[in-house]
Amino acid sequence: MREVTVIRMTQLRSTFLQAQPGARPIGIPRGTDIYSFPVGSEVPENELTSYDSLGILIAKFNRAMIAQGKPTIEPALVDLRDAVAHGRVSAPTRDGYFRLLKFDRPVAGRVKVTFNEVMTEVWFKAQTERAWAAVEHVAINAGASIR
Repeated sequence: MREVTVIRMTQLRSTFLQAQPGARPIGIPRGTDIYSFPVGSEVPENELTSYDSLGILIAKFNRAMIAQGKPTIEPALVDLRDAVAHGRVSAPTRDGYFRLLKFDRPVAGRVKVTFNEVMTEVWFKAQTERAWAAVEHVAINAGASIR
């Protein structure tokens, strides 16, 4: 899965949430190029700039979908994103596939394995399809189009 997919999904979800009742005002003039802000710039907090994690964004989106009687996004996408971002990648031999492992926070000197997948081409394709299905679902509900 490409990181751009997760970023796009987060941006689309934020755009969708910004249009929901009770959303914080955007506070940035329409047409402003948000990519032009240099590091250190301060902007208003809104649905795009909030510090909400992907899991919180998915939960907010899913609540809105449930209220409208529409399908939700699978929360397990957070596990995939976290494994890709924070997991450990290794292979037993040079000839084998890489394996992606992620571990939970330690408790009493022990850690739980929270993700363990062999990173085959089939696995990558399946994960990419899962992520794009979520992106497309959010885009449709945000009134956005995907190129």
